[in-house]
Amino acid sequence: MLLNRSFHSPRSLITGDAPYVGVLDLPSRGIHRPPMRLFFPASIADSETPKKANYFVGNRIRYVLEGLSHIGFARHHTKIFRFVVRPFIWMLSLFLPPRYLKIPETALVTKNAPVKYLPPSALKLNKVGKTKQRLVIFSHGLTGTGEENSIFCTSLAKKGYVVASLHHRDGSSSRVPMPNGSCKFYEHFPSGEDYNPQNRLDQVKARSSEMLDGCDWLLSLSSDKNTSDSEHELQEQYPVLKEICNNLDQRSIIASGFSYGAATSALAATMRPKQFQCAVLLDGWFQIGVASKNLDIDFPPDAFKTETNKGFDIPSLFINSAAFERWTKGYDATSRLANQISDNGSEMHVIPDTMHQNFIDFTFWMPKRILKKFPKYFGMGNADPYKVHESIMNWTFQFLDKHFQDY
Repeated sequence: MLLNRSFHSPRSLITGDAPYVGVLDLPSRGIHRPPMRLFFPASIADSETPKKANYFVGNRIRYVLEGLSHIGFARHHTKIFRFVVRPFIWMLSLFLPPRYLKIPETALVTKNAPVKYLPPSALKLNKVGKTKQRLVIFSHGLTGTGEENSIFCTSLAKKGYVVASLHHRDGSSSRVPMPNGSCKFYEHFPSGEDYNPQNRLDQVKARSSEMLDGCDWLLSLSSDKNTSDSEHELQEQYPVLKEICNNLDQRSIIASGFSYGAATSALAATMRPKQFQCAVLLDGWFQIGVASKNLDIDFPPDAFKTETNKGFDIPSLFINSAAFERWTKGYDATSRLANQISDNGSEMHVIPDTMHQNFIDFTFWMPKRILKKFPKYFGMGNADPYKVHESIMNWTFQFLDKHFQDY
C-alpha cells in the first residue's frame, strides 16, 4: 500500500482486451540472436494467481547497477570497482524500489506457470476475424537494457500486439549476458580529439543486424528449420513460445525503439523496407556532431534519402522530448528524416518540458516527491512524469489504429 501511494503507478496506462500480459524472458542461446523479453496477450486459469514480472529479468538490480557504474564511475576490471563500487552497489541494491516493484497486469512465464497465450481470435478487439498477430520489435537506447521500456511494451501487448524487447550485445548496453555465460560491459570509445564517428556507424549496423536476426528467429519458429539443439530445448521448456510464433503476421512488423534504438529501428527498416509496415520512434538520435572537428553526420547515414538512396520510407511516428527539440542540429535531422517519408506518412510530436529520461520507466521506479523536487538530477524535465507516458501511449495507439483499421 505504501508503495502504491509513494510511486506513480502505470496501471491505468495498461488497458486492453487481454486479461493479462504474459512476459517470457528468452536468454541468448546462440550467436544468431540477442537476449529478448517477449510480451504477449495472455490469460490464466480462474483459480490461479499469476506471478507478476519484475522490471528487470531475474530481478537483477545489482547486475544493471554494476553496468551503469562501469560507465559512470570506474571500469569493471579495476580494483576500485571490485573492492569499493561492487560492495556498495550490493548493499544499495537491497533497498532500491525496483527490487520490490512489479509490472502491473503481467504474468511471468516460468516452466510450470499456467500462462496461456491469447491469439487474435480470442480478443474482442479483433473486429474482422484476424488470424495473425502483429509483432513489434523494440530496440533500447545507448547504455540502456532491454528492460527499461517495459511499460510501453506491456501496454502494447495488453492491446493485442506481441512485443519483443531486445538486449543488444554490441557493447552499447550497460551490461548484457552473453551466450557462453559471461557478460559484456559497455564499450567506451575514444572521446575528444580521438573520437571516431565510424565506431558508432559500425555499431548501429551491428545493432540493426541484431534486430533483424531477432525478428527472423521469432518468425522461423513456426517451422523447425535451422533450429539448434539449445533452441529446441527452449521451445520444449516453453511450449507457449511456438504457439505465439505460429500466429505472427510475417508481413506487417512494427519497428520501434528509444534514442539509439530509434536510429537502430530506422536503419533496420531501411535495410528491409518490405518487412516493416510502420515505425514508432521515441526521442530518436539522428545526428552525430563532433564540434572539435566541425563535423555533423546524419545518423545513420543510410536511413537518409539521397540521389542514389531511397532511405527510410515507411509510415512513422516520431515522439520527441523538448530537450531534443532545443538541440537544433539533431532536431533538424529528425525533421528531415520524417519529411522524406512518402505520402505524408509521418507524424511528429514534442512533449513540452521533457528531457530524455522521461521516455523510460524511471518515472515508475522513484518516489513521486523525489522526482518532483529533483527532476533534472535524473535527466527528466518538469512535465508531469505520468502524463508524459500517457501522451506517448495515446499517440502510439492513435497512430497504429490509423494504419491497422482492422485492429
